[in-house]
Amino acid sequence: MKYIKPPIFITTIVLFILIPATRVFSQGPFATGLKAPTKIITAGQSSLLIAETGTPTPNSGRISLVNRATGARGTLIDNLPSGFNVVEHSPSGPSGIKLDGLKLYLTIGQGDSVKPGPRGGLVANPNPATPLNNSVLELTLPADYEVLISGFALSMSDQNQLAKGSQVVLQNAEGKIMNLRLVANLPDYKIENRPGLPQGNVRPANLFGVEMANERLYVVDASFNQLYRVQPVTGDYFTFATFPSRPNPLPFGPPFVEAVPTNVRLHAESLLVTCFTGFPFASGLSDIRSLAFDGFQNPVFMDGLTSTMDVLPVTMPQNQSMFYVLEFTTNMLAQPMPPGRLRLKTPEDTYTLSDTLISPTSIARDGETGTLYITQIFPGNIVRIVPELALSNALRGEK
Repeated sequence: MKYIKPPIFITTIVLFILIPATRVFSQGPFATGLKAPTKIITAGQSSLLIAETGTPTPNSGRISLVNRATGARGTLIDNLPSGFNVVEHSPSGPSGIKLDGLKLYLTIGQGDSVKPGPRGGLVANPNPATPLNNSVLELTLPADYEVLISGFALSMSDQNQLAKGSQVVLQNAEGKIMNLRLVANLPDYKIENRPGLPQGNVRPANLFGVEMANERLYVVDASFNQLYRVQPVTGDYFTFATFPSRPNPLPFGPPFVEAVPTNVRLHAESLLVTCFTGFPFASGLSDIRSLAFDGFQNPVFMDGLTSTMDVLPVTMPQNQSMFYVLEFTTNMLAQPMPPGRLRLKTPEDTYTLSDTLISPTSIARDGETGTLYITQIFPGNIVRIVPELALSNALRGEK
């Protein structure tokens, strides 16, 4: 079906209904000082929670608490599990985050669970920096977590206790308490014998996002190209869905390109999974998949995308939906790498709200004001966008 672009005033009126309050549009960083932020969510009355994968220093992962009016940053918890990812040559640690009441669910990524093997392959790392690579943790926050004066910190002893299945109780300088427990420690790797490599070569896992629906957790693995369903009380898990490779349209690279799921979001009675796609990162090959809760994988929900990192559904009047779509870059292979984009898909059309984002990874929305907050992993910051102003500029052809 061919949609007709609506007049500017119709689209703007719809957005003004959804976004009634603020008129501030920030081009520069809203909050800085983050350590490779991977995911962002709104929390409480006035906060943002950010999962930060950390620095090359082992166990430097962190969750920051940012005031979504002022941009002031504080540490909720530091020294979270992380390690150096030899596949992507970058730190890997906290990667996905979901808040349910005072329970905060956190995924830990690949870390240093593997190391280089013979002839360019990979083998399991017998001495990783943390026993909690590719795990799902549950943090029970203090009721007044938004106004904490001091943060919490995890020790190596705490990590070992969590890995053994024991609950850990942390106390900050104010005497506040945070409880932590291990929900599930998922596989770090699987055997993947490949031509030209020794027997026993492994493929590492890489947990990268988490959602909650129907009292179950859904966790994406960007390396195994699959979605786990996890029972948060017992830790039982199974592979809920896998995402197949697609033919490579470019004249170089492998014949098929992997899906590389990067996040999972709840929308109506389904789950939306963003697929970044692997090398050679062809433009327009990335997409968003829709899954029903019975495991049925629907036709592609949205295609023609490039390096998709996140999608944020928003319910409009008359129960229609619009979707904010975040793309990491428009060309992964270009040097220097071009900026990423924020696009808005409405029932009528698709609009580019920003094409100047630097390595964007995740998006959150203030339900009261409609303001959007986007993490940028390489600069280590958050930018803030007011959609109706950005859309008005886009329709007028302004940057």
